[in-house]
Amino acid sequence: MSVTLAVIGGGNMAKAIIEGAVAGSVLESDAIAVADPDEMSRLHFEKLGCRTFQSAEELPSSPYVLLAVKPQVFPSIAQHIHGEVIYSIMAGVTIGQIEKTVGCLRIVRIMPNLPCSIGYGAAGLAVGDSTSQEDALLAHQLFSAIGIVTEVQEGLMDAVTAVSGSGPAYLFLLAEAMVEGGVLSGLDRETADALVRQTLIGASALLLGDERSAGELREAVTSKGGTTAAALDVMNTRNVPDAISDAIVAARDRGRELGA
Repeated sequence: MSVTLAVIGGGNMAKAIIEGAVAGSVLESDAIAVADPDEMSRLHFEKLGCRTFQSAEELPSSPYVLLAVKPQVFPSIAQHIHGEVIYSIMAGVTIGQIEKTVGCLRIVRIMPNLPCSIGYGAAGLAVGDSTSQEDALLAHQLFSAIGIVTEVQEGLMDAVTAVSGSGPAYLFLLAEAMVEGGVLSGLDRETADALVRQTLIGASALLLGDERSAGELREAVTSKGGTTAAALDVMNTRNVPDAISDAIVAARDRGRELGA
């Protein structure tokens, strides 16, 4: 059977994308070929029903190619990329750089995040000047199967990286701090950890399913002169909201530096 999607690189994100594509019936597994030098990774894809190869050079021809390698690996495999449309999840590598290196003008750049691995991803997507919406359709389908996709101008991809690409780390840092606060308040660590995990799951579900904004939901939890107000007063006094906003801008700026 001919291959629809050739995947170069088999890391965790590639696994999430392919598993989502197969589970969501976006592609049949035997229409996917994966090149990865890691034997255990190849075995994973073979169990899904994909065709596997040790190197990009061995991949069969395909109209669509997904680049799921680290940016520093890209130059070494560029000569073996032969697709009509290239999808890239490489951080910091611009559409223009890919066009120049590979010689293909139909490029779609995507920035997914870690929750893609459990079907709750948030991906930003940008298309090149010579790329049509029809070219981008498969990318939309692939990433919609493991979360949501938002199309942006490529100049905003570093902002997407700062907000959603790096975003899970901000929540994990908050979780760590909340657990430590619970321990300082007298809870054992196991209890504090369980309460924090479920609290963040519940709050996230409310934010996702409620029509109210984050600010409105925060106000709904906060009674004047109550315990939540006392906690938020400390955070505001110590400029926690400003620090988070500034951190996101710093992440965006670092992304620009890496792509320069």
